[in-house]
Amino acid sequence: MQVVERKFNVDGHHIAVKQWGNPENPIIIALHGWLDNAASYDLLAPGLHDYCVVTIDFAGHGLSCHRPEGMRYHLLDNVDDVVAVADQLGLDRFILMGHSMGAGVSSVLAGAFPERIEKLILLEGIGAVTTEADQAPKVLRQAVKDMQQASNKQKPLYSREDDAIKARMGALGGISASASRSLCKRGLVAVEGGYTWRSDPRVKMGSAMRLTEEMTAAYLKALDMPVLLIMGNHSFTAGSEVVANRTKHVANLEYHKVDGNHHLHLEPDTYKGALDLIRRFLKSTAAAY
Repeated sequence: MQVVERKFNVDGHHIAVKQWGNPENPIIIALHGWLDNAASYDLLAPGLHDYCVVTIDFAGHGLSCHRPEGMRYHLLDNVDDVVAVADQLGLDRFILMGHSMGAGVSSVLAGAFPERIEKLILLEGIGAVTTEADQAPKVLRQAVKDMQQASNKQKPLYSREDDAIKARMGALGGISASASRSLCKRGLVAVEGGYTWRSDPRVKMGSAMRLTEEMTAAYLKALDMPVLLIMGNHSFTAGSEVVANRTKHVANLEYHKVDGNHHLHLEPDTYKGALDLIRRFLKSTAAAY
């Protein structure tokens, strides 16, 4: 399967893309999770051979540029970047897929622009992280403190690549060495004394403003396209009441629970279950391009 690296200029900064397959095929834009990168789809994308899978590195992640100094990373700013990439690809309509944070971005983008999304695929996430309205002052207070301390943040230094891979294995409920190695191949950079992360340390700062649950519900209710949600039975999200409640807002939802952890789509032992569901979902109705 043809794989090419591309960069898109978005308002003076570059967004990196790993593109799988024939660009003449229907396009799937795929969005990764927090602190991950486009390699998140290295197992799924080759199996979607009837499509061209455009896997984006969010700003501050992978090979994309960092936000300008002094700027925060807001989840909703990613919507601008994804829409800009879709515009530059000449896409009036496209299939959108997202994992975790990418599922949050996908949910709000599709809710705001439902006429542009042919189908929506959500992996281990539906809607964005929310905060109760009365917590907004505390959220902003912490975000300001995080910004004040941002310049003092130092990236970890690993003397060996294997040390970084092992460290990444412990994040977000744990992933296998194979999954970690895929993400680290794109997410690490060699520096004097060893290796460190390409990602901007500021992506770890707290958000200055979050959506409320009511606002998230409004985005989900606006989803008028077919939606596929896949959740892992062994993920830290398993049994989430928030997820269960949010599914009730989506009119045309196909919901499956499968074996796997939070990175079920990147684990050699579980990705095929997700891939089979995605293939079947994509073939269930013809894409109208």
